Amino acid sequence: MFTGIIKEKGEVRSITFRSNSGILGIYLPECSVKSYIGQSIAVNGICLTVRSITAKTVYFDFSPETFKKSSLKYMKVGTKVNIEPALSVNSDISGHFVLGHIDGTGKIINKRQYSNAYLIGIANNAPELSKYLINKGSIAVDGISLTINEIKNNDFYVSIIPLTYKFTNLGDIKIGEFVNIEFDIIEKAVIDNSERLLKNSGSAAGSGGNNFRNDAGHGTYNKNSHTLKKDITREFLYENGFLK
Repeated sequence: MFTGIIKEKGEVRSITFRSNSGILGIYLPECSVKSYIGQSIAVNGICLTVRSITAKTVYFDFSPETFKKSSLKYMKVGTKVNIEPALSVNSDISGHFVLGHIDGTGKIINKRQYSNAYLIGIANNAPELSKYLINKGSIAVDGISLTINEIKNNDFYVSIIPLTYKFTNLGDIKIGEFVNIEFDIIEKAVIDNSERLLKNSGSAAGSGGNNFRNDAGHGTYNKNSHTLKKDITREFLYENGFLK
């Protein structure tokens, strides 16, 4: 597990593809000193395992699924990547919980300075995942813990402070390039469970028996328990503090 607080900006020194899998070599002048074989390290937000270390270059295997889901397919020698070793027991949690399991990729569509910050627009390449975009919600972009500033259809915008812009790959990345996206695990769990509850309550309401819709259409009434169960909607979750 990670927090989205980048510890070092590394550089791709080698990348070998073998049928959508392969080996990635990253030059890490700082993190390589404490790296060890079998360690989990997030590379641009992708949780990878150290297979070997030569001098200050750390090598990782990557699988076909990782290749398919992430921006690995676009990497080349010289690409700057964000590095974060996995959390230890006594680690501070300054960002948010990041698993290193990429949900998909996004494309940089806008990048401009705004006062002392930098505004970056990202097109979500997986529209079916747009339900996880929540205004002011947390999101990991290339492993960086960020806050969503604005949402426009499948696109979203994040504001980058100067420190993050300087010490991560966001200062190097260009319009048209791709980044890894991991949505916040807590927000995903709330939304997925809400959808499941809505689906189940809808099935129960339509199954007949002792349940029926009330005249106002606001819930399901059970004549045995004499209770009104309100449907779980996104508005209901907002009203009751489950979503922000």
